[in-house]
Amino acid sequence: MSASTTVTRTERLLNLVIALLAARSPVSRRVIQEGVAGYDPTASTSTFERMFERDKDELRAMGIPIETIADAHGEVQGYLIDSSEYRAREVSFDGEELAALNLAALVWDNAVLESTAITAIRKIESMSPSTSRSSSMPGADGTSTTFGHVSAQEAALLPLMRAVRDKLVVRFNYRKPGSSEVDKRSVEPWSLYSRQGRWYLNGLDLERNAERLFRISRIEGAVTVTATAASERTGASGTMPDTPTEDDVTALVRIPEGVGAELRRHRTSTLVDADTFSITDGEHRLLELLWRADPGVQILGPEDLVAAFESGLSELESAHR
Repeated sequence: MSASTTVTRTERLLNLVIALLAARSPVSRRVIQEGVAGYDPTASTSTFERMFERDKDELRAMGIPIETIADAHGEVQGYLIDSSEYRAREVSFDGEELAALNLAALVWDNAVLESTAITAIRKIESMSPSTSRSSSMPGADGTSTTFGHVSAQEAALLPLMRAVRDKLVVRFNYRKPGSSEVDKRSVEPWSLYSRQGRWYLNGLDLERNAERLFRISRIEGAVTVTATAASERTGASGTMPDTPTEDDVTALVRIPEGVGAELRRHRTSTLVDADTFSITDGEHRLLELLWRADPGVQILGPEDLVAAFESGLSELESAHR
């Protein structure tokens, strides 16, 4: 029985890496064929060459720097791996990057792969000492405490990620801002976005047959991923779309004379009394308008929008200190 039949392909690749790392001078093909376990020393030159070329290409694709050493005339003398290039570099991730990696790990449906991915995340966390461990990772059921921008309120994010990936219709209960009523929605999920610390779902509202943007933290209860395949329609990609949103809110804003021109010109701006206007738009777009407005502009309501406005101002102030 030849050596190539008693050693697995993975073992052969590992043996090749070890041999090239340990060598102080270029290792020739003849030495590799005869001395590295997994290659058949009795095989024809063409058979060995094909196997070695495949192995070399695969290792290079993995990022392993196999160098081809040639003499002054261009004749190949052998192969080496530069240990300084192959040595693992320091790995460090901030809180948001670790949150994204955690979510990616949890998206795996396969129980074996999920376990492996979570183990890998724990190792990455251990190599990132600057990252606070007090922010825990979402559990498989999506019910853990806050980690980065993912909170217990946003447990719907994981099934939505799976639905976007698999192009399946989802159903959920949704509460619009300022309303105590919860509506049942059926949506073809197209994409997910994170903005101002909040997650949004962009998709086709099947009941309204129109594109809509949903703020995920306003989803009540569990998200049901159905077996119904979504259509081939797709929405915007890349930046967050400027589409009608189910997160629309009507703000009462006091705009003194001579200031707030951008707010006065808003397509929904309606004069309520002498200097108070009613403006309806998506919450994040309204906040952006208000944050860059003149200091004299004052938001009067609703309360949750006022709270979000003040919280955003505090974050901006802290960031610029």
